[in-house]
Amino acid sequence: MRVRWIGVTLALAALGLAAGYGLGILHREDPRTFAVVEPVPAVDPSIPVIPPQVLPDPTFPPALRTGLPLVPRTVGDPPFELTVPVPKGWVRTNPTSGEWRWYPQPGPKETLNTYFLRVRLIGNSYRTVTASRDGRIEDLENAADVDDFHLEDRTTGGFVADYVAAEHRRVAMEEFLAPPGGTFADAWIALIGREPDRAGIADLFPRIVAGVHR
Repeated sequence: MRVRWIGVTLALAALGLAAGYGLGILHREDPRTFAVVEPVPAVDPSIPVIPPQVLPDPTFPPALRTGLPLVPRTVGDPPFELTVPVPKGWVRTNPTSGEWRWYPQPGPKETLNTYFLRVRLIGNSYRTVTASRDGRIEDLENAADVDDFHLEDRTTGGFVADYVAAEHRRVAMEEFLAPPGGTFADAWIALIGREPDRAGIADLFPRIVAGVHR
C-alpha cells in the first residue's frame, strides 16, 4: 500500500511540473527586438553617450593676449551705475536692457564665437551672491543649447567652466558681485572665449573684477 501511495505522489508531482512548464511557455514574452542599433542614453548617472559636434575655432582674432591695458567704462544710471575696467579699444554693444558687452575690434559680427566681455546689472533679482552663482551653474547645466558642460572651479562668488554652445567649445569665467556691505548680488560679469584664449582670460578677468567700483 505504501508503494502505491509513493507512485501516486510521484505521478502528481510530474503532472504539476508539466503543467507549470506549459503555463510558463504560454506566458513567456518574446525577446524585444530593435529595428536599428543605436546608443541608449544612460539614466543614472546621466552621461552623454553621443559626443556633441564641435567645429574648429575661428582663427581671427588670434588668441587673447595677456597684459591688455584697461580703461574705465560706466554702465547703468545713478544711483545704480557701475564702473568697470574693460580692454582698451574693444567695441561696446547694449544687446538688452541692463546688459553691456565688449568685443575685440572690429566688432561682434566679425569676431563671432571668439571672445567677449559681458556685464549685467541684476540688482532687481534679490538673490545672494552664492544663490546667483549656483543658479547660473544650474542654468548652464540644463540649457537646451549647451552641451558637455564641465564645472572646473567654484569660488565664493563665481566659477570657471567649459562647455559647447553653437557647436563651439567655450571657456567661461563668471563672477557675481554685491555692493559693499550688501547682501544681494547687483552685478554679473563674465568673460567667455575659446580654449586658446584661456591664458588671456585667466590674466584679464581677475583684473576686471578687482577694478569694479560704484
